[in-house]
Amino acid sequence: MRCEETRNAERVRIMTFNVLCPAYKRSGDDGRESDDGTRAMTRTMRAIDLVTSTSSDVMCAQEFWHADEATAAAWMTALERDGYWTRATKRTSGRCDGLLTAVKKETLEVLDARDVLFNDCGDRVACVVRARRTSDGTELIVVNTHLLFPHNENSSLIRLRECFKILEYLRGMMREPELRGRKVPIVVTGDFNGSNKGRVYQFFKSQGFVSALDSCQARDGCVTPWISHLNHHGECVGVDHMFLLNPSRQVIELGASWKEAVFAMMRAKIVEKGLVDDVAAFAAVDENDDGLLSKDEFFEFANRIGLCGEKSPGLLPAELEALYDACDKDGNGMLDFQEFVETMDIEGMAQASSMTSLDVGDFMASSAAGVVVFPMDSWDQDVWEIGDLAIKNALLPDAMIEGQWPSPDDFDVSDHGPLVVDFALQ
Repeated sequence: MRCEETRNAERVRIMTFNVLCPAYKRSGDDGRESDDGTRAMTRTMRAIDLVTSTSSDVMCAQEFWHADEATAAAWMTALERDGYWTRATKRTSGRCDGLLTAVKKETLEVLDARDVLFNDCGDRVACVVRARRTSDGTELIVVNTHLLFPHNENSSLIRLRECFKILEYLRGMMREPELRGRKVPIVVTGDFNGSNKGRVYQFFKSQGFVSALDSCQARDGCVTPWISHLNHHGECVGVDHMFLLNPSRQVIELGASWKEAVFAMMRAKIVEKGLVDDVAAFAAVDENDDGLLSKDEFFEFANRIGLCGEKSPGLLPAELEALYDACDKDGNGMLDFQEFVETMDIEGMAQASSMTSLDVGDFMASSAAGVVVFPMDSWDQDVWEIGDLAIKNALLPDAMIEGQWPSPDDFDVSDHGPLVVDFALQ
């Protein structure tokens, strides 16, 4: 992996790198690298050197150890010395790590920066930065995120929900007066904890996004079984991605509704329980048989069909409350049968389930977005239009491109490889 240090006025270089928080790096039988401050700082400085050597215009790091003052100060000092604007985004529930996003002030002016808190069972977050190129005023949006690790079979559904929340937030942002409906290139990058065969990847593709690394490989005719992460199970997997949505691909309004996705999941779970009509489903929720569904009854039913708790899709009380409020059309604090049917439509779900082979995740994705953009299969340069960003190059360490984890002599900075992508304005 070699990144040219010379700057090109037309180039935008973006890097994503999970730097492996010392509090999570295993050391010895039961210890962590964070137990040895000197050792942790030594690796931190090597990670900083690697990042700054790439001359990136935007750097998106995950597992940034913000809770350790010395580590955080080392990162901020080095990046600010090299002319970067920086922003740390802490995970929720007091987690020790989070995101670090840095923007080179010489090439990009930060116009807006916001943290997106998913408020979910994984305590995950995203950082959204809108920036303008100093050379020509062109704007772009970059999203840095780190999705849930695949702990069990429901993890992919949780990661989908996290993606829906990102796109829903971006849709609201695009409607604000500052953008006035203008279409700008959007880059969503980070550690997605899922491969290019997974649900999240396929959903982004269905919405017009393209993977920078996979598109480069397809264009150059050198598709390889690339990997970017050596996980704690000893498995080599490709989970670090950079997705691009160009203005020319924004043929529908950007966005996805996480609530609609979860309602689809609830419908599917209800049908799986053998409740295939609206009356029976309503009665199953209405425990006191008074013809109305209280918030407590709604919450309890969600628990009964396996949407909360360990080894479940992990819905939290705040999410359930938002779902209940979305059902409560008249806002009187109770759900009647008509409100339940309008939202849930169990009979419609039962019919759809009997006619297709789709699973819960498929129903979530189709309900969240509603519209599928025809995927781009051609990587000819003619597909780029004025105002788009063309993907010029995408780099991982050489061994990772070939599907091998490097030897410790070649790379031992993290258990993830840094992904660096060069874009060029058309």
